[in-house]
Amino acid sequence: MKNKILTLGLLLFCQVAMAQNFKADSVAIRAVLVDFFEVFTNPDMKHFDSNCAPAFELLENGEIWRKKEIENYVTFMLSKEKTWVRTNTFEFSQCTIKGNFAWVNYFNTATITNAKDSSIKKIKWLESIILEKTNGKWLLLQMHSTPIKIKS
Repeated sequence: MKNKILTLGLLLFCQVAMAQNFKADSVAIRAVLVDFFEVFTNPDMKHFDSNCAPAFELLENGEIWRKKEIENYVTFMLSKEKTWVRTNTFEFSQCTIKGNFAWVNYFNTATITNAKDSSIKKIKWLESIILEKTNGKWLLLQMHSTPIKIKS
């Protein structure tokens, strides 16, 4: 009986520890995603470099963007006057973590406000990401993005 209670206690302890690890990892993964999107909100490659694996790929609208394409986007955006403010909102629908890999599904809504006339445009996507935990840090390996038409 004493062994059964000890075994049950150990199992309960392991489940609590795993739940705490999942929560900490899922919070860290969300932070990686939010910071990565600063590349598009406030164009700066530091957000790519600190959140993406070197071989990162963004799949969107039938195109594959790697670091070079994102660098080109940042350079283009910095070459012109910024007349907008972008705010991203994420609605997470699923997060799975298996060892050092995670995959996450979420809805992303960008609210873009024109700084000159205050007009607002909303763009929405269904997205998924794959991450790998390397040296204790979660890094994006791949992102897939599907635009969603917003009903008026």
